[in-house]
Amino acid sequence: MSYTIVQNFIPRLPKEAYDAGNYVGVIAHSTANNGDSAEGERNYESTTWQNAFVHFFVDDLKIEQVADTDYLCYGAGHTANHMGYAQVELCQTTDATKFAKAYAMYTWLLAKLLYNRKLSVVDGVTLMSHAHVSAKWKETDHTDPIDYLASHGKTWANLVADVTASYNEMEVNDLKLQTLILYSGDADLQIAADLAQHFSCPIVQAVYATADLLSSVTTKYQVGGSSAPAGVTLLAGADRFATMKAVLKSLGEI
Repeated sequence: MSYTIVQNFIPRLPKEAYDAGNYVGVIAHSTANNGDSAEGERNYESTTWQNAFVHFFVDDLKIEQVADTDYLCYGAGHTANHMGYAQVELCQTTDATKFAKAYAMYTWLLAKLLYNRKLSVVDGVTLMSHAHVSAKWKETDHTDPIDYLASHGKTWANLVADVTASYNEMEVNDLKLQTLILYSGDADLQIAADLAQHFSCPIVQAVYATADLLSSVTTKYQVGGSSAPAGVTLLAGADRFATMKAVLKSLGEI
């Protein structure tokens, strides 16, 4: 899955470099304004950017980029802005259908920005909410987008999982891999990593393996667990030793 990013930069924005030279992560915001739109928010910021502006707005219709991610924005306090972080605002709605469309584009965009710089998805480090920023540097008092996500039955943990799934999909599609290793849980991680080393391919936790991701890979194994998705070969046993035996047997080692 991918989406078009519509560039409509606000004129005359400052071109201030990040302290690190490039952005080091992304900050997820929400607008706190139910019924707004990406275009409306962009037009508003075009007259108030001296006080605050972000890089992107997302609504149910489009992703609109309003500032160049090569330069910092004024969206989350001096420290976060300058370190710095690409920043994305999710436009708010009370409509569940509109939220679902916007949320899908929002999580995809957060993943895309991280993947563009191969930053990985690290909760509270490369992927931050405005709430994280306020708690960590105490230069703002905003706690978005937590309450807004909750109003539609989503938690921050849900968002992290969805961004991670999109990031993993981008990684696999970019590498045009023939083989993918899934793993069930932490106890299976090391065995899965060893198998992935054998095939020179990545590993993905099974819960993050989307249908689009699985359909893009020819050969798929899952290490551990009681069941696997269709088309995925399950290598598992009653305990981690039995699982290891199943993996070795599949390789013809025993």
